Amino acid sequence: MRSRILFVDDEPLMREFYAMVGSMLGSDYEVFTMTSGHEALKSLQNNPVDIVVSDLVMPEMNGQEFMTAVAREHPESMRIIISAHEDQLTVAQCLMFGHRYFSKPFDLKNLANILKRICRLKHQVGSEKLKRVVTGLGALPTPPRLYLRLTQAVNSPYSSLEEISAIVHEDPGLTLKLLQIANSAYFGVARKILTPMEAVQIVGLEILRAVVLCVHAFKFYQEKSFQSISTSELWNHSVRVASNARKLARYEHLSESACEEAFVSGLLHDIGKLVMAANADTDYQVVMDRSRNEGTPVDQVEWEIFGATHAQVGAYLLGLWGLPEPVVSTVELHHSLEQIGSAGFSPAAAIHIAQFLERSPNRVSQLDTRFLRQIGVDNRISEWERVLAV
Repeated sequence: MRSRILFVDDEPLMREFYAMVGSMLGSDYEVFTMTSGHEALKSLQNNPVDIVVSDLVMPEMNGQEFMTAVAREHPESMRIIISAHEDQLTVAQCLMFGHRYFSKPFDLKNLANILKRICRLKHQVGSEKLKRVVTGLGALPTPPRLYLRLTQAVNSPYSSLEEISAIVHEDPGLTLKLLQIANSAYFGVARKILTPMEAVQIVGLEILRAVVLCVHAFKFYQEKSFQSISTSELWNHSVRVASNARKLARYEHLSESACEEAFVSGLLHDIGKLVMAANADTDYQVVMDRSRNEGTPVDQVEWEIFGATHAQVGAYLLGLWGLPEPVVSTVELHHSLEQIGSAGFSPAAAIHIAQFLERSPNRVSQLDTRFLRQIGVDNRISEWERVLAV
């Protein structure tokens, strides 16, 4: 199935650049360019697209007005804003009506790769019903302004630990969750961690960014009343899986960066459940009831009802947020280890094992023992149970 991408910009030179992006994408993609929001909206009525890329500053109808209309009338389309403005306020405002933001000038090859990645994840979401559910206006949270500020600070060689901690301190809910994680037994700190600065030192910057996004996603849906899931249980489960996945990764002698990836991916691995419950609570209640009553893995029932799993929906959201490809891939595959191949023990394997060993012994039966046998670790289940019991 060919992916369709629409670029909207009033500048002829930019439209030439976008045509170059189209040549980089290849034959599996159709690329269209248009000069105004009015022209694009008229075209979209009969020619839906997967992704709409628009400049922010345009005559007659600006990017905000255009993208707001796209979100309302064509929620199945991903929305990317491109602008020469780089100030934090503009970026934050853009993310109120767009899924991603890029500043000019940008690398054409990088943009092409990102468009390919988003299209791949979008097509894996499955049914048209679910696509519209998870891409509509307000259906998916966008990265919070605090995350953008934090990323900017982390990437700056001039930022101090005090400045990064001060950003965290602005959000009481984030501070509380970060302290909860830093003080958990999994980080092995003998003393009580009381301040954001100490917590940042303990957990590290990449885990901090994952915590920010996870807390924001839960906060985004906090006003909704779910029948299908408990957000508090889902949060606690995510923290336990993240911590246990890192334990297993270390036990299996993965690199420190892979251990960190296991924690970050573990914290975010079930974020797709939150999205599905928030946007289709009644149907997701059926999923959870059938899984409990029949003993069928949740992802199998999700596939039957939605045509996609929470792992795919979660990867879709994280891909839109621009998280690193290894994290997106790990979240996507933690229920589909056969797609990894025989490369050995990985963060995805650590998360898969952690989630099925952290609740009750009878969940061991849901482990993918065929894959574990393939990579030569199927005889270590009892060892892992002892590691996680400590």
